[in-house]
Amino acid sequence: MMLRFNVGGKVGDRVDLIRKKKWPWRLDVLPFAVLYAIWMVTIVPSIDIVDALIVLGGLVSIHVLTLLFTALSIDFKCFVQYRFCVSVNDMYAADSCEVTPAKFSGSKEVVPLHIRQQIVFSGK
Repeated sequence: MMLRFNVGGKVGDRVDLIRKKKWPWRLDVLPFAVLYAIWMVTIVPSIDIVDALIVLGGLVSIHVLTLLFTALSIDFKCFVQYRFCVSVNDMYAADSCEVTPAKFSGSKEVVPLHIRQQIVFSGK
């Protein structure tokens, strides 16, 4: 369950509050760091260097495809690089929002969220 605001207007359909994951915990970094480490520890010592480089080429190509797919798909980018805010207390922890437009009104976008502090003036 995520913190979602259903707008239901002519231009916008809904807004999901999201928060950027820390850099090492993103799904386009951590799994590939583990795979590169496994490649270095197990593959390189056990087979010929040319075959190990072929395996490395496969890993790099999958990594590049993952990075390209995050540029092409907003849903995949949100899955890989962001986490959804799930409670009302997390609303102020959100730093971005995923805006889903109404049908035939544009495409999804991830936009930065700027929360301003309200200043309360005392009536003197």
